[in-house]
This record gives sequence, C-alpha cells and structure tokens, in this order.
Amino acid sequence: MPRVVRLDDVWQMLDNCLPGHEKISKPHRWNVKFNGRLYHEVPLGRHGARANPEIETGHIRGLVKFFGIKKDCYENFVNLH
Repeated sequence: MPRVVRLDDVWQMLDNCLPGHEKISKPHRWNVKFNGRLYHEVPLGRHGARANPEIETGHIRGLVKFFGIKKDCYENFVNLH
C-alpha cells in the first residue's frame, strides 16, 4: 500500500517552506503556483469526503523536487520516506 500524507500537513509545509505560494482549486486536483511556476499534480484524494484527504507521497515528492524545497524544511511537516 502506498504511503500517504494528509493534505493539511502538505499545506502547512508549503506555508512554512514556500512562503508566498498560491493554492488553486481545480475540479480534480490542486495546483500550486510559485515564482511563475505551476505544479498541477496534487490530487484531491480518493472519492468521497475530502475535508483532509490522504495524498500519496509520490505526488508530494514531485512537488518538493519541482520547487526545490529543502529536506531540512519539509521533513518537519511530512514524512516522504
């Protein structure tokens, strides 16, 4: 079973590690915009209640790599290993 992270933890990480980012809600995913770059692979989670869905860590690893978020920052909020 894939490892997962709660979306609220992802938002908390971004608030601290990527200040000034913008979250854009789309019908089937979230987009994150920062410094003119747009990452569009943060899903809404499984179908059903989506108040604080579980997101597979592979999506979050892609987000961290795309924006160059440092390990010493993101590991305080999400466990990607």
